[in-house]
Amino acid sequence: MTQPICKNLRTKKSYIPAYQDQDYLTREHPHAQYFCLKTLHVIGKDDDIVSPGACGEGRGCFTPLLMPVPA
Repeated sequence: MTQPICKNLRTKKSYIPAYQDQDYLTREHPHAQYFCLKTLHVIGKDDDIVSPGACGEGRGCFTPLLMPVPA
């Protein structure tokens, strides 16, 4: 299972639909510059770096893109 995506994680690809691939926010791209929508910077609200691998459920500022469906 893949890690949930934070709804505040962005990259320039987020705003150009033609360049989005299926996993543009789930795997690290070596040339992508990620930023947080809350801070508009490469550092999140918790003063830690922003990237798909770093922005997960363990962070206090994490907000899931999709809410889990109750079983």
